[in-house]
Amino acid sequence: RALGDVAAGTKVVVAGGNGFVGSRVCQQLAEAGCEVVSISRTGSTPAWAANQEWASKVTWTAGDVTSASAEIEEAMQRASAVVSCVGVIGGSDADMKAGNGDTTEELVKMAQKTSVPRFVYVSVSKAVPDAVEALALKGYFAGKRQGEAAVKAAYGDQGVCIGPTFIYGGEEFSATPPRVAEWYGRFVERGLSLDIVQPLTKALLPSALGLALLPPVWVNNVAAATAGAAVGKVQGEKIDGTAEINAAAQMAES
Repeated sequence: RALGDVAAGTKVVVAGGNGFVGSRVCQQLAEAGCEVVSISRTGSTPAWAANQEWASKVTWTAGDVTSASAEIEEAMQRASAVVSCVGVIGGSDADMKAGNGDTTEELVKMAQKTSVPRFVYVSVSKAVPDAVEALALKGYFAGKRQGEAAVKAAYGDQGVCIGPTFIYGGEEFSATPPRVAEWYGRFVERGLSLDIVQPLTKALLPSALGLALLPPVWVNNVAAATAGAAVGKVQGEKIDGTAEINAAAQMAES
């Protein structure tokens, strides 16, 4: 069944819902007929979606998800799922650990307190820290592991973590965070997914060079897999890497 066949009328709260990934998750859910509440610091509609019809169907709410609040708990009432697309990369290790780990723990606690039955967390592929954690971003990866552990402990098989490597999409290139446009990312994904490349990639992992040869994943497929998990159509403790995310996206949309 298509996502809309199981999603219509379902309430989903998306933390970080106006960000790069979160806004696409909101789009997938809204177009499937869900009642969607986005929570972000500004509560604004993302610029790229301002004139799109689906955006008018989302409740864009301002809130600080780093700590418990009555307003966020109120937004979670009657929700069938909470999705966390919140992530912090850059700054000190302590800031990154808190922004990824402590924030996710708080969201999980609030979701449990309001009896939300399902939780989905956009994390990071295991291949990424395996390759680069010894060199950089220790706090980021520690926070992601902390967040995943909180989801697993609280939600068991009703908690799903999505683990992308490098996400591409949109129309622009960016250095901070590193991001490439959709047309370029699709070209790279196709090339690095070739059968001739895969044995070399596996032989080089875990290393930074091996990581560089892993196929990136389209943001819309990350969003589709995440939305599918939010409505219970995609299941699994962790959907890890481009191949698994693409398969989950296809399952959600079939």
